Amino acid sequence: MNFLKKIFTGNPTRKPKIGLVLGSGGARGLTQIGVIKALQKNDIPIDYIAGVSIGSIVGSYYAIHGDVVGLEKGVRDLSKKDILKLIDFMSIKNGLVGGKKAMNFLIGLIGDKQFSDTQVPLKIVATDIGEGKEVRFDKGKLSDAIRASIAIPGIFQPMRIDGKYYLDGGVVNPTPIDVVKSMGADIIIAIDHTMSDYEKIEKPNMINTIKRSFEIIRTEAIKLKMGQLDKNIILISIKSKKLGDIYNFNNKQFIDEGENITNSRMEEIKKTINDWKPSK
Repeated sequence: MNFLKKIFTGNPTRKPKIGLVLGSGGARGLTQIGVIKALQKNDIPIDYIAGVSIGSIVGSYYAIHGDVVGLEKGVRDLSKKDILKLIDFMSIKNGLVGGKKAMNFLIGLIGDKQFSDTQVPLKIVATDIGEGKEVRFDKGKLSDAIRASIAIPGIFQPMRIDGKYYLDGGVVNPTPIDVVKSMGADIIIAIDHTMSDYEKIEKPNMINTIKRSFEIIRTEAIKLKMGQLDKNIILISIKSKKLGDIYNFNNKQFIDEGENITNSRMEEIKKTINDWKPSK
């Protein structure tokens, strides 16, 4: 039985709408598959989804199919060698990777679907290069919006749609809590992979200085977008050191860790839902 039906039976107030935010985070974002598995096993419904970068892939699959079973099967055993086969290297002038092979892989997983085919309302975040602003896709081909949202600067060629060029949505909104809130969500479960607890740098060098700079930029951007966290926003930060960096494809470990971390927060999630009251 749906968890909301259990706690709202006979209650005259309307049921809360639950939004899921699937943020950017490279390969580590595959933990989001485990997050959704945990929510489904505990009968937590998902009414709205906002996805960015790898979160756009996971979110699109769920929005189309209503589960992540096929997606998990498709990526669980992918090796680094398999990933390399999906890379079509280009000249450094426009980006190292063209993206056609990755696009074909996505279509194979998700299908050649439109936003109108989704079971759950979905928005995908990308960055408009020309205007330097956030764009929220909710119409057209899912694969085009995903390809735009995952176009890592300097790695993937920018995605051209209707004469405009787009980059990774994580540039402007790595954990788009405000997007799913604008869709109508009363309670938000947000999965973040980018906010950092800064470790002391004993000897600054070029590599760790650049890495730390990007960590600070991403973390501060998320703070600005989130504003003040309220009791109806559950932020699940997945940054376990044992998962390695965002380019390590330990897929099975990622998925299992996402499920475990979400299960560890399940009592809090259910209490937040149970305690929710509509604003007057």
